Amino acid sequence: MADFFDSLLSLEDDFYAEGHALGVADGVIAGRTEGRIFGLERGFEKFCELGRLQGRCSVWEARVSPTSAKAETSKITNARAKKNIEALSLLLTHPPFKNDEESVEEVEETLKRGRAKAKVLERMLGEKEDAREDRKDGGSSGEQNIEDLGKGRTIADL
Repeated sequence: MADFFDSLLSLEDDFYAEGHALGVADGVIAGRTEGRIFGLERGFEKFCELGRLQGRCSVWEARVSPTSAKAETSKITNARAKKNIEALSLLLTHPPFKNDEESVEEVEETLKRGRAKAKVLERMLGEKEDAREDRKDGGSSGEQNIEDLGKGRTIADL
């Protein structure tokens, strides 16, 4: 005949096993959610950077062939700079929008090469690396840079 108190002797082990199983099940759900949020944040950062590079490239392209007489003063005439602008534009034309290993590596490589091209162009054209330095030094226009608006915020804040 089984003792009535046998189940009480293994009570701690039973509660531990039940808690562990519940924790694993909850961790699977929470881990998936956290993983998706992390992936969205990293993807957002990468494509913001690509967009910033594309915007700068568009400005440089507009300076290569200005349409107004006022913009003629900032025209880019350097042949090497024009060649680098074309190369940067071609590099940024169609980034992959897939979520597989190959596409992620391609985006990373595009960013790396795009940053390098932009840095070369900045030096060639005598531009500052970061326009925000001007505002910190006394240019108080009251406007906020669009890149500064998202600093410190995550996709979960939206």
